[in-house]
Amino acid sequence: MATQDIQDQPQRRQTGPVPAPVSFDLSTAAASAVRRTTGMLLRHKLLIGTVIVLGTGIAGLVALRMTPLYTAQTLIMVEHRKNQVMNYQEVVSGLSTELGALQSEVAILKSPAFAEKVVDKLGLMNDPEFNAALRPEETNWFYYLNPKNWLPDSWWNTARGDRPQIALSPEEKTANEKTSVVNTFLENLAVRPQGRSYVIAVDFDSEDPRKAALIANTLGELYLVDQLDEKFKAAKRATAWLEERITELRREAKTTGEAAEKYRAESGLTNANGETTLIAQQLAELNTNYVLARTKRQEAEAKLREVTTLAQSPRGVSAIGDVLGSPLIQALRQQEVEVQRKIAEAANKYGARHPTLTALQSELRDLQRQIKSDVDRIVQNLGNDVELERGREAALKANLDQLQAQRNQQQESNVTLRTLERDAETSQTMYEAMLTRFQEIAGQTDIQQPDARIVSEAAIPLNPSQPDKKMIVLLALVASATLGVLLAMLREQSERGFRSPHQFEAATGVRSLGIVPAIGRRRRLGTSPAAYAIDRPMSAFAEAMQNLRTTLLLANPDGHQRVILFSSSVPGEGKSSIAAAFARICANSGQKTIILDCDMRRKGLHQMLGLENKRGLYEVLSGECAPNEVIQTDPRTGLHFIASGRGSALPQDMLGSSRMHQLISRLALEYDRVILDSPPVLAVSEGKLLAALADQTVFIVHWGKTKRETAMAGLKEIVEAGGEVVGVLFSQVDIRRHAQYEFPDSGRYHGYRRYYAN
Repeated sequence: MATQDIQDQPQRRQTGPVPAPVSFDLSTAAASAVRRTTGMLLRHKLLIGTVIVLGTGIAGLVALRMTPLYTAQTLIMVEHRKNQVMNYQEVVSGLSTELGALQSEVAILKSPAFAEKVVDKLGLMNDPEFNAALRPEETNWFYYLNPKNWLPDSWWNTARGDRPQIALSPEEKTANEKTSVVNTFLENLAVRPQGRSYVIAVDFDSEDPRKAALIANTLGELYLVDQLDEKFKAAKRATAWLEERITELRREAKTTGEAAEKYRAESGLTNANGETTLIAQQLAELNTNYVLARTKRQEAEAKLREVTTLAQSPRGVSAIGDVLGSPLIQALRQQEVEVQRKIAEAANKYGARHPTLTALQSELRDLQRQIKSDVDRIVQNLGNDVELERGREAALKANLDQLQAQRNQQQESNVTLRTLERDAETSQTMYEAMLTRFQEIAGQTDIQQPDARIVSEAAIPLNPSQPDKKMIVLLALVASATLGVLLAMLREQSERGFRSPHQFEAATGVRSLGIVPAIGRRRRLGTSPAAYAIDRPMSAFAEAMQNLRTTLLLANPDGHQRVILFSSSVPGEGKSSIAAAFARICANSGQKTIILDCDMRRKGLHQMLGLENKRGLYEVLSGECAPNEVIQTDPRTGLHFIASGRGSALPQDMLGSSRMHQLISRLALEYDRVILDSPPVLAVSEGKLLAALADQTVFIVHWGKTKRETAMAGLKEIVEAGGEVVGVLFSQVDIRRHAQYEFPDSGRYHGYRRYYAN
């Protein structure tokens, strides 16, 4: 039946009816969680208490052994307002008050180079607080508590993979020693900006309060001196560079000026600023004359063309006289007109052949020849004038072209001159600017000021700042308590045994027969559990045996199942003690009871009952004795007992024989209770043979100790062997711890202690 229950258990979970939703109060669930947590803490209170005591105690010892440190603080404010004595630009600009600039100053204060200056100034190389080489070796007990001191340093270096140390020169050793001192100094230094202000707080920790104040103040002073020193160095570097640069610029300005003047003289230029030169003046004058000559030439040519044209026209001479405006021609023209009038009059008066007319005509011809001769001469003169003007114009043009070429060449030279003059002017300007800046820097050298000031010097601290022993102990208490709780939770999760029969019942389907309280060592000192159950009939242990007897009676109301086997998975689960105590309880209650020690390998049941083991079950099964010859009687309860015997044959052969079956059948007819004490089923095979012979099997599980897998494997062996497991009984239960769990039977026997007389 039990086997079927084990096999059907998962199937019932899958195919059974779906339970109705259960509503519960959140406060009830929270209260249950609190009770479970409290129970867990109470169950492991020894572990938690031990961790707390050890952790807090060690922290207290460490705090007592720690050297007190005193902290001195110097406040430095970065100046955000500048004192302008002279309106000169500084060589090194003032510090910016932005966060990045303040962090840069903090980095300077925390730099190894700056720390080395403080170490050198105060001679901290000779201070054992900073130079570990000057400290005496610790030889007290606290020194040996450090695991690092248990092994040589060479071993630790090998474990870390450090390379073997090479031989160092004295200078290198001194440098390494100083580096170590500087690192120790920096470990005790703390520099930070204070909020969003311009103030930097410099804190220093030291074993000596006066030393802490001295170092903090020295840090502030050296910081200001360092700023001034940097400004002086910058000014000195700028001055040296300016002196060299001024010398170069002076030489360059002189060279470029001389080159410009020399080129001006060689080129015949008055200046390079666009003023008129000699060639320009000559070119302007010559250009004017050329224009006048060309105009005259054009006028002469026009007049010549006009005279030539008129000379060929019908009007001829009369027009030329008017054009040329010649008095001679005009006079001859008047004479011609007068002679022509006289000829006309003579022709009218004398006729065509009159001598007077002939004389007048001859005079007219003479006048016309004279006029023509004068006109030809004038035209010739005009032609000469034209040629003359042309020649003059050509000469002026040639001179003009020559001067123009000279002017073009002069303009090219002028461009070069302007370049030289600009170079000279630039060199002169740079020289003057550098000279002015040099004078400014020379004037600033004596009025340099740092960009920060000390607003609060460090005072000698009166009380140590660390260690805060109360805080250390408090934190250790909290940490150890947390660690203890975590270890308790880990231990709780790592428990692999059953803590309640209900757990076993839920896992296997086997009913619970209750729990058997463990008997304290002081109470069972010098006695066995079987004797304790009789000596203290009102104890919780005796009550557990009575409860087991009652449960088995109710499970077998007709009384047919008389053979009861007590079995377990592994040794040490209290199976024999419970069997002996149960047998005595049954016999003491008036039931005719007999108990058989079937564990022929470990023969100890006779000692629990205070009887002998001269002859027993082995002798009966081997045929040496009859059952009546080996039965012993317990003088206190009248319990009958068959010991295991003294034989050494194979137990499995003896217990599986027909004589064993006959013996059990005979005893079942003669006694109300036949109790078999079986060996562990997982240790030897006899337990499975006995399970098949018994009417009922009580399976014993050591509370909280037997692994769940082991207990279930032992139960499976019994079921597969054909045993009828009536239930599981938990032995050696710590009722105090059991009461701290949230199981249905939690608190049994412990919660009602006034009912028992243990």
